[in-house]
Amino acid sequence: MISPTGHGTRYADKWGRGAYGASRDNGSRIHKGIDFIVSPIGQNIIAPCAGLVIRLKLPYANPVKDIMFSGILVRASDYEYTLFYFEPFKEIIRTRIEEGQLIGHAQDISLKYPGMIPHVHMQFDSINPEIFMRFP
Repeated sequence: MISPTGHGTRYADKWGRGAYGASRDNGSRIHKGIDFIVSPIGQNIIAPCAGLVIRLKLPYANPVKDIMFSGILVRASDYEYTLFYFEPFKEIIRTRIEEGQLIGHAQDISLKYPGMIPHVHMQFDSINPEIFMRFP
């Protein structure tokens, strides 16, 4: 798997850190994904790993300041993952993508959360536990 932005994870800003398990809402919950830094806004986003793009997936039900943030749900062989805060190319929906393939352009999440470092959020939605098992 590779970074979808070519950059590392979001470091601490006034909203927290972009690492998996980072504290959210004064410790009442944890961050369930990884935030990869976007620089510059609008940069190319690439597929972090191969899979079938199942559908467009929206992180919020309502537009924020007239901007609809978007993303995709991808099914790989043993897991599904979501990428948020980028505008995917319409032609990748319901097609297979390959690791490193150009899939869209970064959006600016700081429009919703002023002071937040712009990023693309990646979260694993399901994992087949058999990939961790050793069977006799």
